[in-house]
Amino acid sequence: MSYQPVKDRARQGFNEVLYYLNHITSHEPDGTSLATPMEIKIMRGLFYVHLYAALEKTVNDIVQQTLIKVSSHNVKHNHYTIPFNAISLMNKLRSFKDSSYTVFIQKSTEIFEDMTCTRVTPINETAFSNNLQNVWISTIDEVRKAFGMRAFALPPRITATVNEIVDKRNAVAHGRESASTIGERHRTDVLRTKMDIITAFTYELIEEFEIYYNEKSFLKPTAKRYYP
Repeated sequence: MSYQPVKDRARQGFNEVLYYLNHITSHEPDGTSLATPMEIKIMRGLFYVHLYAALEKTVNDIVQQTLIKVSSHNVKHNHYTIPFNAISLMNKLRSFKDSSYTVFIQKSTEIFEDMTCTRVTPINETAFSNNLQNVWISTIDEVRKAFGMRAFALPPRITATVNEIVDKRNAVAHGRESASTIGERHRTDVLRTKMDIITAFTYELIEEFEIYYNEKSFLKPTAKRYYP
């Protein structure tokens, strides 16, 4: 099944950021010897907010659409891979986490019984909404591992750039630093490189989830034949 709608929505979001960046570039003074107006510094600082918004929205879209697609198969619990039980039994796990010690054995037994049962439980498409309000690389990787994907093996430059975008967005959004302070550090050519890295990483993430879903990697190999 195609993830083209996810790709189209991602493209729209990043195109808006690109239009904004091009607008800043058109008003940025030529050369580094000229003073940069305050409004340009502010706009460059707010660029991180816009770029982060496109990243966060797309990551959430990828995860939600994958969960919707998986749930549509009405998979029996005992057909999921072991890692995917972190998702399929998330409500049970949260109940276990919040339960008292007196019901520890009962709750833990229920979880293991559900892993091997033939019941079908709808998957909550917003299961990771709280986790993905700050899409650090480590956070995205945690979500991927819940799906059963291997840990990231990303070049340090990608990891550093994604985390930088999150950190600077938070700095502006939470008032830790002003947009003008952050915006005075880099000209738009540097910002454009950062955007290229974020955009490429995001599309690679979409491709990864598309392959994961189309190969039914959430299912045990012996169960795949039951879900055409």
